Amino acid sequence: MTSRDEVTGVQTIRRVPGSEERTPRKHARRRRAVTLALAWGTPVVLFVLWEITARQNWIDTRFFPAPTTIWTAGIDAFREGVMTDAVLDTVKKLVIGYVVGVVSGVLLGLLLGMSWVARAALENTLIGLYTLPKLALFPLFLLIFGLGDLPQIVLVAVSVFFIVVLAATAAVISVEQGYKDAAAVLGANGRQLLRHVVIPAAMPAIATAIRLTAGIAILVIVGIEMVSGDSGLGYLIYQRSQVFDPATMYAGVIIAGLIGVIFTGLVSLLLNLLIPQQRPRFRRS
Repeated sequence: MTSRDEVTGVQTIRRVPGSEERTPRKHARRRRAVTLALAWGTPVVLFVLWEITARQNWIDTRFFPAPTTIWTAGIDAFREGVMTDAVLDTVKKLVIGYVVGVVSGVLLGLLLGMSWVARAALENTLIGLYTLPKLALFPLFLLIFGLGDLPQIVLVAVSVFFIVVLAATAAVISVEQGYKDAAAVLGANGRQLLRHVVIPAAMPAIATAIRLTAGIAILVIVGIEMVSGDSGLGYLIYQRSQVFDPATMYAGVIIAGLIGVIFTGLVSLLLNLLIPQQRPRFRRS
């Protein structure tokens, strides 16, 4: 906004705050409502279009059954207990493998970030192992741990571990040296430095890696169940495709996607509760 002084004739530019700055809470609520509407409205529109094209026979329903047919097949699978058992089995392996991978990755990442000796000894080895295709390690896990759920859990843990450990190491190294020096001047020992300076400064970056690996974990467990499994959601999807039951197969795929969304959302919620820097902040209007 421009204005001109009537006495001096000098033209000045004055910035007028927008509605977002004047009422940040109201703007945030409006934006959150629009975000939720778009997030839920987009898949609804896609499913409606899918239903219409299937009913009009514009697509081959042998391979792309209507969403209502998929819904009915999914409900029948849950009533029979087949889908329930598969979901519970997959979720169990997912949670165990993910927790083991995240915890071990964060702990080792903190050690590598704080100790140059440990970093010199292990960092290159970890980077080399990280580049290996994780599915290529699965036959080795089968030899070591035998058949069953354990090798699948280990594969999920390993897939999560390498991403988290490298991210945690980089996050700890990137902590400003000035923070460490200030804590040392105030008499902080190594444990206090780690607890009150390094971990709070590094956790936002570590949290990003933890969120990222939540989606990777569900991809790994469903994928390995398809390749070499006798239970779980991935096995059900693959088995139904072999007997040409596309409706139940699609139901399994959709449920796998929902598990990924819910699991990632729960991880994000937990991180927001545990890490103050992750919580949204609003200025008072």
